[in-house]
Amino acid sequence: MRNPPRIVEFEITLACNLRCIHCYCEAGRRNPFELKTDEIKNLMDDLKKMGTWALDIVGGEPLLRSDIYEVLEYAKSIGLRVMINTNGTLINGGIAERLKEVYPDLMIGVSLDGPDPETNDFVRGSGSFEKAVRGIKILVESGFDPVILNVINKRNWKRFEDMVGLAKSLGVDKIYVDRFIPVGRGVVNRDKLDMSDSEWVETISHVREIIEKHEGDMTFYVEENITGDPCSAGVTHASILANGWVVPCGHFRYNREFYMGNVREKSFSEIWNSFDPSKFFPTPKPCGNCEFLSVCGGGCKAVSYHRYGDVLNVDVPICTLRKRTQDFHLKNWG
Repeated sequence: MRNPPRIVEFEITLACNLRCIHCYCEAGRRNPFELKTDEIKNLMDDLKKMGTWALDIVGGEPLLRSDIYEVLEYAKSIGLRVMINTNGTLINGGIAERLKEVYPDLMIGVSLDGPDPETNDFVRGSGSFEKAVRGIKILVESGFDPVILNVINKRNWKRFEDMVGLAKSLGVDKIYVDRFIPVGRGVVNRDKLDMSDSEWVETISHVREIIEKHEGDMTFYVEENITGDPCSAGVTHASILANGWVVPCGHFRYNREFYMGNVREKSFSEIWNSFDPSKFFPTPKPCGNCEFLSVCGGGCKAVSYHRYGDVLNVDVPICTLRKRTQDFHLKNWG
């Protein structure tokens, strides 16, 4: 048997009140084949039994799922650690109070893609910044310790330090940092959000510098496509799509060749334990004799596939930076 995944991401619904232009799952309308409440409870039982560190409930917008409180209450009752990712725009005092009631120590991430309306709303839609900030304030006032979820792109990367400043002003001391990958709506909006390899090198370097500058008073949860660490897809992480299909990472949702199985046909633990990531993600061709292979593992597989057309290719910006900054390491990444 394999070691259990550290985090399993579960797409509880595709329903969403926003239409973000970078959305990898093209959220908006509910998938008619979404897992039912009892199926979700069985899934959580399985994850708890196999020793998964946390279930990350994503969407779409999870708060649009009518049974979300029942799901969270059940997770709490079996002692399963849960985090939930929300766009924050629907949060009000009543919702925060209910969340606190059913799962007092729930981990909550709120998406913000800019430190001001102009930057954020370009990606997430008019009015979303003000609503999300209001939601964050309510969560903090309600006793939660939210994390701001930030996806770096062409339009917002120069404002990253301002994002850190905004977080501090809101009483938030945790930021999750990811990098734009052209999947879903991100494909048709690639020219607005993506950059050349050389521009990504500059961008990632800048973001790393800001993280190092502030990591004494902020906690940063940084994806491997920025840190340059080995990809977690199928190794310590997996994603379950709304209709039950399991993929090593949500960015492979449209690529059937990466499907691991469906939790309606087999338990997640069976699917996980029968999966061999080395067969899906062999060592990239240029990495065979590289001295840093054991350090970076060839980089983010989703970036390799969606930017360069094949998981056997390397993430050029990360490869460039790994060779330039050989001993780079971020202490506070999760």
